[in-house]
Amino acid sequence: MALKRWIAGSLMLACILCGCGTQQVQTGQTNGSAAVQQETDETGSASGSGEPSAMTDDELVDPPLGEDAVSEDAEQLPLSGLVICLDPGHGITSASRQEAVSPLSSETKAAYVSGAVGNSQTEEALNLVVAEMTREELEALGAQVVMTRQTNEATVSNIERAQIANEAGADLCIRIHADGSEDSSVYGMSMQVPAGSLLGTPSIEAPSAQAAEMILQAVTEATGARNRGLAQRSDLTGFNWSEVPCILLEMGFLSNAEEDARLAQTEYRQQIAAGIAEGVCRWVRAR
Repeated sequence: MALKRWIAGSLMLACILCGCGTQQVQTGQTNGSAAVQQETDETGSASGSGEPSAMTDDELVDPPLGEDAVSEDAEQLPLSGLVICLDPGHGITSASRQEAVSPLSSETKAAYVSGAVGNSQTEEALNLVVAEMTREELEALGAQVVMTRQTNEATVSNIERAQIANEAGADLCIRIHADGSEDSSVYGMSMQVPAGSLLGTPSIEAPSAQAAEMILQAVTEATGARNRGLAQRSDLTGFNWSEVPCILLEMGFLSNAEEDARLAQTEYRQQIAAGIAEGVCRWVRAR
């Protein structure tokens, strides 16, 4: 009888110790996640070269999830199987050359063009920050995302941007830009879409317009920005060389002081990213 009481007591002690160990690991994970989130909120993107010291969710699962379980979960996401190319417009470069506007024309335009400038930001930097936020939103929904650039210092021509999307077999290429005007009172968001006889792949015109309308509607709903509608463009190199549906979002006017200030806010940028992702979901459901 004494032996039985000793065994029972030992088992109870072991259970208590195991429970405490689990609580410590979970608490450590929560604190690590909070630190990363705070850093992300303050800077607009997580920085630092080190990985969080807390254990990951997979390490807390016993037994670990198998590949089949992960794949099944991924297949249930709304954008699973979709490939999206994000093209943050412009970039800082000293390069200068001309390139053909269309595979159907000998007309040329500058391959590299500087973007708009606001009171507190430059367009190429704004475009990249929003593109990275959008990438996170889309990947969380199951999409595979391809970026045309990931640094502000980038020498990528308009033809090369189109080719990146083409070679990836993207379902949609979203070019992210901000606008500028000599009239500082002009404001609002718009979408530019491919059209005209210079399109190398005319079949992209209809699906591009459909995606543009739905995504613009979703972004303006998310931000409260003025919806300036769609504009057809036949002179954009990136459109004319694209073999996949392609749209260009103008997030607002950096030449308008109020809109420039909003576009400098992390929360507003995140709303744009979330709106783009919601618009892509609507477009996928409508296809």
